[in-house]
Amino acid sequence: MRLPGVLCALLVLMPGIVQGQTARQTAGQGSAQVARRPPPEAVPMTLPEAVFLGLRSNRAIRSEYLQRIADRFALHVAESSFTPRLSIAGSATRGRTAGVSGTQLSLGPVVTVDTPTGARFTMSWLASQTNTRGTDSVAPSQLGLQVIQPLLAGGGIDYALAPRRIARIAERNAQLRLKGQVIEQVSQIVTAYRALLQAQEQSRIAEESLKRARELVEVNRLLIAAGRLAQIELVQSEAAIAQQELSLVAAGNGSEAARLALLALMGIDPGSRIWASERPSAPSVRVEMDRALATAYATQPAYLGQLLTIEINRINLDVARNQRLWDVSAVAGIGQQASRTQLMETIGALSTVRSDFNLGLQVNIPIGYPSREQLEVNAGVALRQSELAADQARDNVRVQVENAVRGIEAQRRQAELARRARELAQQQLEAELLRLQAGRSSNFQVVSFQSALQQAESTELGAVIAYLNALTTMDQVLGTTLDTWRITLNEP
Repeated sequence: MRLPGVLCALLVLMPGIVQGQTARQTAGQGSAQVARRPPPEAVPMTLPEAVFLGLRSNRAIRSEYLQRIADRFALHVAESSFTPRLSIAGSATRGRTAGVSGTQLSLGPVVTVDTPTGARFTMSWLASQTNTRGTDSVAPSQLGLQVIQPLLAGGGIDYALAPRRIARIAERNAQLRLKGQVIEQVSQIVTAYRALLQAQEQSRIAEESLKRARELVEVNRLLIAAGRLAQIELVQSEAAIAQQELSLVAAGNGSEAARLALLALMGIDPGSRIWASERPSAPSVRVEMDRALATAYATQPAYLGQLLTIEINRINLDVARNQRLWDVSAVAGIGQQASRTQLMETIGALSTVRSDFNLGLQVNIPIGYPSREQLEVNAGVALRQSELAADQARDNVRVQVENAVRGIEAQRRQAELARRARELAQQQLEAELLRLQAGRSSNFQVVSFQSALQQAESTELGAVIAYLNALTTMDQVLGTTLDTWRITLNEP
C-alpha cells in the first residue's frame, strides 16, 4: 500500500475516534452525549415514576399503613372513654330441689358512665321471677343509681383525661412514624434508581471505550501495513480490547443487580424489564446552615418523636404521683325495690315505692406498699431519660445537618473537578491521536490515555451520582423529602 493512501485512510478514521470522546452532560453543562438506547423489551422509567410506583407498591409502606388502622382505632377507643357503656346480663334456669321443680328468670341491664372528673355513674336494673311448683311466684326487682367520686387517688380532671391525652400524643407519634417510614423508603428508591442509572452509564462508558479500542486497532493495522508501526504494538491494542470487553460484562452484571434491587424496593415483579431513562445531571445547590438546622428541628420525624415521648412521660409521672395519694372517695346512691307475684306488676310498683338512698365516704390508706412509690420513681426516671434522649437527638440532628451541608459542598466541588479532569483527559487523548497520526507517539501512550479517559468518565459519573445522593440525604435529614417530591400522606 502506498503511503499517501494510508494517510488518507487514517484521516477518515480519526474523526470517528475523536468524535467518540464527546463529553456527556454534567453539572453546569447543557450539552450531552447521545443516551444509550434501552433494550427493545425494557420500559423506560423516570425517577418520579419510580418514586410514585414505589409509594403504591412498597411493602414496608403498605405495612405501615395497615398499622395506622390499628393506631387510629386505639385513638377511637381512648376518645370514647366518656361514652356511656351498656351491658345486659340475663339468665334462665330450670331445676329441681328436694323433689320440687322450679324455674328462675333474670334480666339485668347496667349503664356505666365515666366523667372527666374521675366520677363513675352506674345505673342498674335487676328483674327476676321465680316459679316453684306448689307455691306462689315471686318477682323481685330493683332499680338503682350509684355515684363514686374519687377525691384524692384516681380523682381530678388531669388524671381522668390522662389516657386520652396520651392516646392523642401517640397518634401524633404514629403519624410521624409513618412519615419517617415513607421518607426512608422514598430515599432508598431514589438511591436505588440512581444506582441503576449509574450502572447503565457505566455500561455506556465501557461500550464507548471498547469502540475506541477497536478503532485504534484498525488504525494500528493501517500503520503497520504502511510500515510506520511495529507488529508487536498491535498486542497492546488487542489487550485493551479484551480488558474493555471484561469491563463491559462486569458493567452489565452490575446493571442487572441494580435493576433487581430497585424492583424489590418498588414492590414490583422482579421479572419486569425497566430502564432508567433520565440522564445524570447535577444542578448547583447552596444550603444555608442556620436555615437547615431550623428546618430539621421543626420537621425531622425522629427528633419530633423524641419530644412527644417527653410529653407522654410527663403525663405518666403525674399519674404515678396521683396513685400515691390516699384512696378517698365520696359515694352516693339512690334506688327503689319491690316484689310482686308477676314481673310486670313489680315493674309498675317501682314507681310507687319509697326510694332508698345512701351517702358516704370511703377511705383506704395503704401502709407499707413500696411498690406504689416505685411507680413514681420509675416514671421520674423514664422522664429524665427521655429528656436526655431528646438532648442527644438534638445534638445528632445538628451533626447530621452539618455533615450533610458539608457533604453537599464537597460533592459539588468534586463533581466540578471530575468534569474538568474528564475534559482534560479527552483533550489529551485527542492530542495523542494526532501525534500518533504524525508518527510522534507510541501505541502504548494512546492506550494509556484511552484508559485514563475511561477512568475519568467513570470518576465523573460517580461524583455526579454521589452529589445527587448527598442532596437526597439532606432532604432525609431535614425531614423535607415529602415536600421535595410533593407527596401528601393520606390516612387509611
